[in-house]
Amino acid sequence: MNIKKLSTKVIVQITLIALLVIMVVNRGTLGSIDTTVRLQMAHAWWTQTAEVDPSYQAKFRGDLLVGVTGVGGKRYLSYELGQSILMLPGDWIGTQLHKLFPKVSSMDFRQTVVSYLIFVPLNIAAVISCFWLLKLMNFGEAIAGLTTIAWLVCTTFLAYAQETQHNNQVLMFVIVGYASVLAYIKHGYYRFALISGFAASAALLIRASSIVHVLTIGLFFGGCCIYENRNGSKLISHISQLLNSIGLWILGFLPLAILGRVFDYVRYGSFLTTGQALSAQQFTTDPQWIGFPEFPANYPFINDASVGILGVLFSPIKSIFIYDPLLIPCLVIGYVSWKQLSFYIRGYLIVGILNLFLNIMLTSKLIFWGGDLSWGARYHVTSVHLLIIPLLALLIQETLLSKGSRCWILRGILAIALIVQIASVSMYHGLEISQSPLTKQDLAPEIYSSQFRLGQRFINIGCYFNPSLSTQCVQDTIILPFRNNPPLFVWVWRVMLVSAIASITWFVSKTQSSYQPR
Repeated sequence: MNIKKLSTKVIVQITLIALLVIMVVNRGTLGSIDTTVRLQMAHAWWTQTAEVDPSYQAKFRGDLLVGVTGVGGKRYLSYELGQSILMLPGDWIGTQLHKLFPKVSSMDFRQTVVSYLIFVPLNIAAVISCFWLLKLMNFGEAIAGLTTIAWLVCTTFLAYAQETQHNNQVLMFVIVGYASVLAYIKHGYYRFALISGFAASAALLIRASSIVHVLTIGLFFGGCCIYENRNGSKLISHISQLLNSIGLWILGFLPLAILGRVFDYVRYGSFLTTGQALSAQQFTTDPQWIGFPEFPANYPFINDASVGILGVLFSPIKSIFIYDPLLIPCLVIGYVSWKQLSFYIRGYLIVGILNLFLNIMLTSKLIFWGGDLSWGARYHVTSVHLLIIPLLALLIQETLLSKGSRCWILRGILAIALIVQIASVSMYHGLEISQSPLTKQDLAPEIYSSQFRLGQRFINIGCYFNPSLSTQCVQDTIILPFRNNPPLFVWVWRVMLVSAIASITWFVSKTQSSYQPR
């Protein structure tokens, strides 16, 4: 059988399933104020208008819409430019199409167009990248396909396919960065080294903290290159080849890395100053904040490191083990299977654990160490998604090979993860925030670390069907598809939902029956 034809067929099937699933959970809006602000940046660039409304008055100290004072006293929004660049084509198309629907709010219409034309394809690309990485790790078609679908619907990737913050875009580029390393090692084509470096720099352009991803992809690349040439006798030749490979990776990395520095220089007058860093500096000097309560000293790094470390690992409100219940069983099976894993998978897992550790340390002192009001630990779930990919493949493989109670236990673990992720997208992610003891003046929602937000989500789902279930029930809760849409839209959405369930069921059944264990 032609392997390329088989891969293409499976990729098409995975793409269609991902399209249905992501369209079902898509709200048709950008939701997060972070993403809305980045869209505002993109719109200002191509329309040549001001990023910050000159008449805008700050609502509170740290108000995102105030921006920062840059070169020539001009005010700029202080975010990285990567996500804005990704959204710019969709914003332009949305603006042109809006002329046909002038009665609809321009902002709402542009957000809808960007949501469907930009974020849906990017999320699908991340899913296909997962499949590519698994294939390069030498998992078979059946295991790679099943794992990719499980990764889509059984991890918090699904929640961030709905919530359009930049997590999944960073994740896509990072996966491509790792996969291109393996493709370079496996096939020897120089373009894959260039692609890996380019993908790492794209992630950095979207989020400055992705410097951690750049570091770990670089370590993985160097380690794989050294291992590949371990048995050679000509030392000078191998050192030359290693330096050549690293040079190619750096060559791929530089264009976007330089673009980011030039962008910040034009706006802020320094190649080394980012918008976020300048924003932190101006919290105490910008006259826009006069009259507002002062921030604590060392804001936003005000916590002891243990607060963020323990919070991300064990707190009910943000624990990565709660929001991604597959993580613990995946780590267990990785430990048990360690000696049977290839060097490349072991190397990937080592830098993956390092990646998670560095991201935890990077944010541990932040006032919003868990990603503030987001679903789960937003700053860390990308590292979790990366770790889970090959380990979930091992879990899927073990499930297919097991019988009796062992098989049902493993299936139960997958079912629990699926239920958690369905719950995460069934209602607007911020619903539980309104039920917390917070006020608008509170600086750090994570200080209420005893709140079990996921448990409250299940109560809210129950309240939707039975309002008398709990005294904590919120009135007028809305379940998928999230708002009072026209009947035609609701019926289309229902057809997509049924199609998504049917296609996943068919794919799992077909792939499982065709799986031939070695």
